[in-house]
Amino acid sequence: MSTHRLDVPQLHRRLDERRRELGLTWRGVAQQTRLAPATFSRITDGRSLEADALITLLVWLGLDTGIASLIEPGATPLPCPDCGRVLQPKRDGGMRAHPCRKAAG
Repeated sequence: MSTHRLDVPQLHRRLDERRRELGLTWRGVAQQTRLAPATFSRITDGRSLEADALITLLVWLGLDTGIASLIEPGATPLPCPDCGRVLQPKRDGGMRAHPCRKAAG
């Protein structure tokens, strides 16, 4: 069991403050960070989030300096050649499986 927990309400307050400073909607923050809008719904509801999403948000907030040596840039999202949906590639560079029309047909 972990000895530390993320203070999700505090993270939400900091994100909201920065979002307002930049004049963005939550959807705008999602676009800038390339995170799913559902990530922000989870935070708003006080639920935790995956580590990579947390790191992305810490970088966006400029709070990553203390852990910078542990952070590496993620792979650039790629569009599915069949349906065009933009997906984060797997660590090996391959395309993640997903249900697109062409794959289903």
